[in-house]
Amino acid sequence: MRRGCRIGDAVTIGKRPRRTPRKRKLPAQPVLFYDQDCRFCRASVKAIEAIDRRGRFAMLPFSDPLSGRLLASVPDESRFQSMHLAQPDGNIVSAGDALIELCRSLPGGDWLADSARGNSTARRIFRGGYDFVAQRRDALSRVVPDYAPAVRTPELK
Repeated sequence: MRRGCRIGDAVTIGKRPRRTPRKRKLPAQPVLFYDQDCRFCRASVKAIEAIDRRGRFAMLPFSDPLSGRLLASVPDESRFQSMHLAQPDGNIVSAGDALIELCRSLPGGDWLADSARGNSTARRIFRGGYDFVAQRRDALSRVVPDYAPAVRTPELK
């Protein structure tokens, strides 16, 4: 390989030029992915958006084309089962674990997230609470206001 190559440059190996793999762009801030067809999910994201006045994280519905790219490592069968949170380091957490990390991003929620991260009982409570609500989101959708899907497109680095 010659010096000064950049990712994506053609590299000659033998007689065939090959392209080096492109580095995947990652979000600069955490990104919350949610089901835009779920009224309860839209209302929840609207509440989170109101709390997150500083715009600490981005929000994308599953239907956004960028969601497909950033969630490519999440299997299709589980992609639409829960919310997901993509971290700037490329790590993706889902369901109750995403809720824990979401708390970390919201004002005053870091102590709650730290307690859940360091305590297996608290972590089980977060996960169980998320599952309890997720299994009832159709019923909960009947009692929350309806909002348009929220979109805050992440900056990619």
